[in-house]
Amino acid sequence: MLAEFGHFALLLIVVTGLGQAVLFSPLWLRSALRTSMQSTSVSLANAPNLNSDGTASLTSSAIDFTPQPAHFLILPIGILVLAITAEAALLHAFIVSDFSLPIVADVSHSSTPLLFRIGAAFTPNGGAMLLWLLAISLANGALAVQLLRQSKQIPAAQADEQLAHTALSILGLVIAVLGIATLIDADPFARMAVAPLDGRGMNPQSQDVLRVLREPFLYLGLAGLGVIYALTLSGLIGGKLDRRTAETMRFWTISSWLALSAAIAINAYRSYSQQAWGNWWYWDTAENSLLLPWLIATALIHCRAVLEKTETLKFWTAFLGISALALGWFGVYLTRSDLFGPPAETLVQSSNSIALLLGFCVLFAGAYYLFWRSTEQMTETRTFGLVSRESGMFLNSVILSLIAAVVLIGTIYPLVLRWVSGENITVGAPFYVEVLVPIVVPMLFLMGFAPTVRWRQDELWLIGGRMKLAAILSLIIVLFVSIRFIELPPAPLIGIGLAGWILTASLSDLWARLWHQPDHGESKYRNLQLLGPRYISMTLAHIGLAVVIAGGAASSLWEEQVVVSARAGQSIQAGPYNLQYEGVSLLAGENYATRQATFILYRNSLPVTELFPEIRYYPIRGVETREAGIWHGRDGDLHVSVGDRADDGGRIVSVRFLPMMPWVWTGMILMLIGGSISILTRIFLRLQKTGVSTS
Repeated sequence: MLAEFGHFALLLIVVTGLGQAVLFSPLWLRSALRTSMQSTSVSLANAPNLNSDGTASLTSSAIDFTPQPAHFLILPIGILVLAITAEAALLHAFIVSDFSLPIVADVSHSSTPLLFRIGAAFTPNGGAMLLWLLAISLANGALAVQLLRQSKQIPAAQADEQLAHTALSILGLVIAVLGIATLIDADPFARMAVAPLDGRGMNPQSQDVLRVLREPFLYLGLAGLGVIYALTLSGLIGGKLDRRTAETMRFWTISSWLALSAAIAINAYRSYSQQAWGNWWYWDTAENSLLLPWLIATALIHCRAVLEKTETLKFWTAFLGISALALGWFGVYLTRSDLFGPPAETLVQSSNSIALLLGFCVLFAGAYYLFWRSTEQMTETRTFGLVSRESGMFLNSVILSLIAAVVLIGTIYPLVLRWVSGENITVGAPFYVEVLVPIVVPMLFLMGFAPTVRWRQDELWLIGGRMKLAAILSLIIVLFVSIRFIELPPAPLIGIGLAGWILTASLSDLWARLWHQPDHGESKYRNLQLLGPRYISMTLAHIGLAVVIAGGAASSLWEEQVVVSARAGQSIQAGPYNLQYEGVSLLAGENYATRQATFILYRNSLPVTELFPEIRYYPIRGVETREAGIWHGRDGDLHVSVGDRADDGGRIVSVRFLPMMPWVWTGMILMLIGGSISILTRIFLRLQKTGVSTS
């Protein structure tokens, strides 16, 4: 019965979302207000009012028909409760293994561990769409609370009321479209007439804690982009995309970027640790569908800051606000749909997510049409100089958008070619490296100037004076690396040099702000408090990106790989480490059998740890996977995987030493910390109501 309750809740989400879209629509509010005013004026026209002397007079009474802010919460909270109910019903079906639901029978099994049965609820089409609905319902409720708080704190003008109502109306429409697409494409609560005795089991590649964690972050990020989409269209409809709109969008741009960054970091480490390949990005459809909205969200963060500070770049910010969700939605469609499969199979398949595609076309065709129509209504009233922070952020966002366009073309070109001609090709790292390097290099060079360039107008000679220390330090780094490793190819050397440029520029600007400013308070450390969370988060994000670039370039340059046919007791040397192979043991997992190899890791003849790479066999699906053993050392990662037996009777062992690979994970963590500081500081200050500026 719980599945039926979940199905009914999903139907009610569609109805309530449409209700929110209609009831908060500006057209509905205006017509309802006009009707109420007309009927009330007629009824009050002849109503007697008593004067001070007791005589009656015929005067109309003024009644406020403005919708009350508290009404913001009724429908959003109702949608959130319904979404929680539907998700809880689906999770219950997976926990108790209700195989009468096809979604459970297709991806779960009675022997699947409980954690992965819960995670399996997020992986199929219907489960993923329901998780997306839950995430955007949560964002819908949070937006309603935010708008309610703003209406209480600031006396809102009519335009601000229209912004709030229109944003909630658009978000209700998005929720309704997602709910309809879920019901049509992959109803998670559909039942079979005859339930099987057991399920087909979970895809072994998905039976991973990191995969379970990635999905919530991905859809939380897309939900935040949905709010940005609604706020952007609301500003275009009201003809007022200004500082107030940018302030409302601030939390959502940073939080969605943070959630997408967490999803990318989790996916990268999952590829690195679980696939036993030793790489961390493969440029496939699933990974690119994460990267596309993240690139546009990164560009949007910078343009939104310009809009809030100087009320410029209105239309470019609006374009990015629409495009971020468009690319995220299309990425979900690419990973969930079979439409780009072989034509003969696609025509008879029902899992092609056609409703999701139609919803995409309706929502974004209307959004881009509205964007085009709004160009004549809104004009830029303020300007900025060619040499200014606004120009740098605009150019940065254009380059990020160009990178996203290249990634999109590289992702869909093989799919379209397979559909048109039946030819299968793979677009991998060589294409992206060759095309993207000339685009990324100027962007990274400009990033070094970001902390020092002034708003509105700056002078080149002043910028040069502020950047001379960073230029000298980065040049020293490049010269040292090129002389020390003279045989290096130029591309990774450029990457290391640009990473050093960004790192030294950020640190030198931080040094200047901390110790070259006038003393504020008892010590110079008071300057750290005056920097503000925005500057600190920006600096950590830039430093984190520099560390990622340096680690990725260095690990690709100085990687050492050894592939041998090893026997028990044999030693393998890789980098500063020595591995002693102890043999393979046959073990039983919860729902798999494994051949687990044992290696003792030595450094300078001293034992460090033991590594246990595996070859797992899942009998339910008949699939074999390989799990790597990884040691994260202070000077690099040691990546060990085992294969089948060789012709000479030994076991094939692949060992890769990746120097500076921990820098990649450290840089990602720094970027996440930077975004978290900005979000948490703002939330803390709002809760404390201290009135301290967060800028």
